[in-house]
Amino acid sequence: MDEDVLTTLKLLIIGESGVGKSSLLLRFTEDTFDPEQSATIGVDFKVKTLAIEGNKAKLAIWDTAGQERFRTLTPSYYRGAQGVILVYDVSRRDSFTKLENWLNELETYTTRNDIVKMLVGNKIDKDDREVDRNEGLKFARKHFYAFYW
Repeated sequence: MDEDVLTTLKLLIIGESGVGKSSLLLRFTEDTFDPEQSATIGVDFKVKTLAIEGNKAKLAIWDTAGQERFRTLTPSYYRGAQGVILVYDVSRRDSFTKLENWLNELETYTTRNDIVKMLVGNKIDKDDREVDRNEGLKFARKHFYAFYW
C-alpha cells in the first residue's frame, strides 16, 4: 500500500446496461473514450489516486454490469461500498424509470448507512433526450442524492 495514501474508498457505478457506466469510468480514470465500448460482463475495476487538500485518497471504482443476467454477481460488490454513482441515459426514458429498482437493490445489499450517493444523467450530448434535467434533479432531491448532468 502507498505510504502517502490517507485512505482507500470503494465506489460503485450502477445503472441499466448501455447507459455509459464504463465510458464514465474510462474517462475519469484514463481520460479516454471508446465509442465501441463493449458491455461489461460481471464487473470491471479501476483505481484512481487523487490529491484532496494535500492528502492522497485512493478510489477503488467498481463498474458493475447492468444486464439482468449478471445481477446475481452484484450483492457481494455492494458490501463495504462508501459511495455509489447511479447512472441513467438521458436519451432512454426506460433507464430513468428503472432507477427505483436500482435504489431498492442498493438498500438491500449495502452494509453502510452513511453511503454517499450521486445521480448522473449521462449522454447529454445527444439531441434525442427523453429525460430533462429537472426530472433528474427532482429524483435526486427526493432520494437525497447529489446530482450531475
